[in-house]
Amino acid sequence: MVRGLAIKLVGKKRREGIKKEKIKRVLIGGGRIGDIVVKTPMLEALAKLNEDVKIDITVVKGAKCLVENIPYINKVIEIDEKPTRNKIIKGYRQIKGALRDRKKYDLYFDFTNNCRFIHTLSLKLMAPKYLIGRYRLEKFGIKKDELTLFDSYIDVKDDAHAVDINMDYLKPLGLHKESRKYKLYLGKNERKYENYFEKDKVNIVLNHRASSEPRSLTLEQLKDLSLKLINLNKDIVVYIISLPSEYKILKELVDNLNRKNIKLLPKTKGIGEAAGLLKYSDMLVSVDTGLIHIASVYNIPIVGIYPLTENSAKLFEPKSERYEIVRGTKSGYTIEGVSLDKVVESVNKILEESVYDKRCVV
Repeated sequence: MVRGLAIKLVGKKRREGIKKEKIKRVLIGGGRIGDIVVKTPMLEALAKLNEDVKIDITVVKGAKCLVENIPYINKVIEIDEKPTRNKIIKGYRQIKGALRDRKKYDLYFDFTNNCRFIHTLSLKLMAPKYLIGRYRLEKFGIKKDELTLFDSYIDVKDDAHAVDINMDYLKPLGLHKESRKYKLYLGKNERKYENYFEKDKVNIVLNHRASSEPRSLTLEQLKDLSLKLINLNKDIVVYIISLPSEYKILKELVDNLNRKNIKLLPKTKGIGEAAGLLKYSDMLVSVDTGLIHIASVYNIPIVGIYPLTENSAKLFEPKSERYEIVRGTKSGYTIEGVSLDKVVESVNKILEESVYDKRCVV
């Protein structure tokens, strides 16, 4: 009861109605690699709001290269903080960020449905002129649209894709009907690897690493999958992609396999270089991670390995013209029990359709 009253108190403000011509500074929470890619249509649409609009974006450390070359981005704010479940630390970071951005922005988007006191307080302290958010979770006696701190609420459907959710946030601005096609600006990496892959081969990039162990393939699974893939077709070359921190381990794995058509991609300096490589490949086989969305930018055929959890595949489904999804068999946010044979069957299915010859590299 007391918590609900406190949230209602800080969640109030006088609404004036959103006026597009008054919006000059916008802040977007870009987040991680995959989140950034699926927000690129939103960013492009926002740039059309008015001729004076300036868009700032916050990203996690290491993702800056994905947005720093976008011509309509004014400023990239890189957040160098390790993920944490500690509520005190998370609350401190929210308040700190709110004070950093206090009264700097005319428009801010809250992508959560959070109904917590600290979160609401941080939005109040930030004090953007206009705030657009999702309907709140109905907790502590608070109705979903009761907090007048939000100038407009967005209704998010359970089966919606992330890109559609992002574009729905633009409905109050009349920009939600703009293109939903992903777009990246890679700068010096745009054509750096144009001639890297063999033109007469089927060049498959294989990524085993997700942001957590339960969603990643083990090294043994990576080895087995690589061997199964090259046995499909003599023209297949498997290129294993690596995090910089795992490069030595994977180099040893590839060296021990000693197969001319299983290779390790060059050690990259960041995700921008990795995207530049992926752009010119013929297919991506990957666990659920940001690389799937980068491959979608270039319409590269994808075989995605996703957790059994239904929402994962729906929310971050690939956007390439041709893709297959293979899931784990254990409940929860894990790919445990995934069938490598089904992954190989999915790759073969795409190859037999010759879709990889029709992809569009831009």
